[in-house]
Amino acid sequence: FLQYSNKKVQWASWCALFVIVLGVLLSESRAGSISIFTVLVIYFIHQNKNKFHYKKHIGSFLLCLSFLLISIFVISVTVYHLKKDSADGRLLIWRCTWEMIKHEPFTGYGVGGFSAHYMDYQAQYFKEHPDSQFAILADNIKSPFNEYLSVGVQFGILTWVLLIAAGIFLILCHRKHPTKAGYVSLLSLLSIAVFSFSSYPFTYPFIWIISALSVSTLIGKAYENTLFQKTTIIKRGIAFFLLIGSLFLLIEVVSRIKAELEWGKVAHMSLCGRTNDMLPRYHNLLHTFRRNPYFLYNYSAELCVAEKYKECLAITAICCNYWSDYNLELVQAEAYIGLKQYDAAKHHLEKATLMCPVRFIPLYRLHYVYMKQGKAEKANRLAQLIIEKPIKKNSTIIQKIKAEMKHHLSRKTCLY
Repeated sequence: FLQYSNKKVQWASWCALFVIVLGVLLSESRAGSISIFTVLVIYFIHQNKNKFHYKKHIGSFLLCLSFLLISIFVISVTVYHLKKDSADGRLLIWRCTWEMIKHEPFTGYGVGGFSAHYMDYQAQYFKEHPDSQFAILADNIKSPFNEYLSVGVQFGILTWVLLIAAGIFLILCHRKHPTKAGYVSLLSLLSIAVFSFSSYPFTYPFIWIISALSVSTLIGKAYENTLFQKTTIIKRGIAFFLLIGSLFLLIEVVSRIKAELEWGKVAHMSLCGRTNDMLPRYHNLLHTFRRNPYFLYNYSAELCVAEKYKECLAITAICCNYWSDYNLELVQAEAYIGLKQYDAAKHHLEKATLMCPVRFIPLYRLHYVYMKQGKAEKANRLAQLIIEKPIKKNSTIIQKIKAEMKHHLSRKTCLY
């Protein structure tokens, strides 16, 4: 549209581009900013590649190109310092993720492998580096914030080779039959590829649709004269099977939506204080959501609230197959506290502390466990540690915890 002969269309396109770029910059999206300017650099080079043949234009071309590259660098550095803690937090995530890949470099951990194992590696990192500068930044992580690391963790590093080969193949497809549509498709895929280095765009269906359209455009244009493209029977056969598959998929999706709606109602009623009444309905949903860690965690938490501790631990045992999670460790700890199995509770609270060293709740409940075990000296040391512990984000709960620990040390007792 930027090269459209109609001036009105051109101006409308430039205005739309300006609004999009401005929106990304104002959102302070590092990945978005770098992605946009990378595409602009490639577009600029492509539009001016013929000027390399004219010496008088080379100087101005290189000057403009240098300006764009410097702009990318300045924007990247500026946005990094504006959200430095966030950027440093991702460095921790990438470091722990790389340790995961090193343990299973070729086979990976399978689909969902990151969420099933990552927090264990983060806990191990802080166990080995208790004074790490990243401790204040650590959080309960469910994504590596990098699509390439995500693919490497799940399917092994050989998938990186396949991705590179696929990229080269698509470029060759465009060179074989260059068109404006193919060029735009390449730029779209490039922006997604750059964005994927520090974000997770494929979480959203829109990105899958854009990627599929871009790939089909490039391949379709390159092989539009092949026998396959000309054979109507084959194309109709594929369309028929896709239609049948879509119908079965639609039935499954409708069934899933009904179950999700039921889960939402049950969870809402539980929050309203009707947990015991909702447990049979939770159990009925278990067959549908047996592999859904979010449901399993929700169900186990409600069982813990209802003081059905053994049933709670049975569900958390299933959930642990799909989730390594800070909150899940807390639920297991509370269940063991309810069963008065304090050593097991201590194990899960210590693990939760290693997963997210900045959090106060695991230490607070560990203090309770020490008091129940009669370990007053350990409880006193832990109370002092909680009082001196730096706060990442202040809250009423944290202030109450610190106040209670001060009260404990002043009276050598704690009210529970």
